[in-house]
Amino acid sequence: MENYPLPDDFCANPDLAYTLPKTYYTEPAIFNLEAEKILSRSWICVAHGSEVRTANQFITRKLVGENIIVVRGRDNVLRAFYNVCPHRGHELLKGSGTAKNVITCPYHAWTFKLDGQLGHARNCENVASFDPEKANLSPVRVEEYAGFIFVNLDPDADPVESQLPGLADQLNAACPYIGDLKLAARFVTETRANWKLIVDNYMECYHCAPAHPGFSDAIQADTYRHTLHGNWTLQSGEAKYSEKSFKLDDTATNRKFSGFYAWPCSMFNVPPGDGYMTVIYELPVDAETTLQHYEIYFTNAELTEDQQRLVTWYRDVFRPEDLNLVESVQKGLKSRGYRGQGRIMTDKDRTGISEHGIAHFHHRVAQALREE
Repeated sequence: MENYPLPDDFCANPDLAYTLPKTYYTEPAIFNLEAEKILSRSWICVAHGSEVRTANQFITRKLVGENIIVVRGRDNVLRAFYNVCPHRGHELLKGSGTAKNVITCPYHAWTFKLDGQLGHARNCENVASFDPEKANLSPVRVEEYAGFIFVNLDPDADPVESQLPGLADQLNAACPYIGDLKLAARFVTETRANWKLIVDNYMECYHCAPAHPGFSDAIQADTYRHTLHGNWTLQSGEAKYSEKSFKLDDTATNRKFSGFYAWPCSMFNVPPGDGYMTVIYELPVDAETTLQHYEIYFTNAELTEDQQRLVTWYRDVFRPEDLNLVESVQKGLKSRGYRGQGRIMTDKDRTGISEHGIAHFHHRVAQALREE
């Protein structure tokens, strides 16, 4: 594999840095290594807490080849399990909704309580040495953090806060109504791009002016900054009224954009205006495919005309702009004309168009892949 492993100091100096080699975006072997060392050992955000707020509510998510159930039990405890029957491996639940008091496997009708314990296995009383304790659902680590649901495939993982220290406080400061948010729109795309390309794209606003004219029209470029906080980062800038995107009125108390990246692949946006957020949930599939949930939340259930207009703008304008960018780059990386790595464009003042965020992310990837 080209340029593997990466040196300890890869991208440690942002001002002299080049991107990850192109093989890191295309080679299945490298993706498999990332799945083992990064994606299966990290807390990854999969939903807002409102989706599993009441007893029996559940969601399912797919992450690096695993299918996962997150469910709130009758005892109001949030749990997660691999979405697979321990009998013969059949999928148990699809989509999201409200489960019955037991989960029934469609294949042989084994039932499981919402705490993962086996309820009943047909004919088990006539099976020699049948051990019900070996027939419970396999658990997955799950936590509620900053109003959102995070899962971790590592059963020995430390809490979310240890991975993202201080993020919850900053998110709640930027969006004090996180707990009151309600899902207004969800756009699901099987994006034909490596998961890291999507993070790269998020970690810089060098592309904003040419590629996001509506967003750029609303953000005061001279105030835009990207600050780095270990496993999370914050991009922020003062906002202004724009007919193309954010129509701020005089009553708006939040007059800036705040964009939070959380290692390894979650993004939380608090746009200008009040009472809403957008979140990008990345669920890596393979070296060149990422399942993305782009979700918009408001505190009110019935959307106003302006809120409906915003949802349409995100769906038809802003979101496709980013999808087209990352999918084009994924294709271009495999061209003979691409030299294998791209120069990371930083400046000494770390202005809003500086790409130091990409160097920070790539250094973190290099470190994680070297860990035992």
